[in-house]
Amino acid sequence: MSDFRNERIGVTHAARLLGVSVVELKTAVQQQLPLRGVCLPEPLIRKAGNYQWVAGGIMDCAEAITKQHGVK
Repeated sequence: MSDFRNERIGVTHAARLLGVSVVELKTAVQQQLPLRGVCLPEPLIRKAGNYQWVAGGIMDCAEAITKQHGVK
């Protein structure tokens, strides 16, 4: 069984892991802005509004967002 952290995920799954809407995530990526104060990893694929990341990078961002906002 492969480690999920190494899997590629698309924008919908990334948004779920980050706890944000797809629109909020896409806007942050398109405008190259931090998402809720955290810089996102560069997408592996950026094509016509479709993005893919390595799950581990998104998971790390989700953890940073959680820590930054004091959510346990």
